[in-house]
Amino acid sequence: MHPISELLCETYDELYRRGKVKFPLHNKHRTTLDSIVKTVNSNYFGVERYPTPIDKAVAYLCLIIKDHPVTDGNKRMAVLWFRVYCDAQNLQPSIVSLSLDELAVSIEQEDLAMDELMDVVKRILFEE
Repeated sequence: MHPISELLCETYDELYRRGKVKFPLHNKHRTTLDSIVKTVNSNYFGVERYPTPIDKAVAYLCLIIKDHPVTDGNKRMAVLWFRVYCDAQNLQPSIVSLSLDELAVSIEQEDLAMDELMDVVKRILFEE
């Protein structure tokens, strides 16, 4: 299991212990989270799928929400991991009109193709 996957699982386990999510992680959830992490950090023919820390942060946020890897708490875990990842990478997302929680609900409800969704979210969070 990827080290980041282990951190995500520990994060979810802590949410469960604190009563913030209702269902424990099972092996299939851990495998799905690991798959997301490996996708975000993958290379295809020597080219990184998500080459910058901003790209990775947005990918984690969107993929954890849209791929729905756990029974309960996908949006909460995605937002928490996004914040942790941004802090670790010294990224400064700008949330002006929406909170991250509101953005997470919007991401979940959006029907755009994943690459298009990530581009929109990236523009919202990291206006250049």
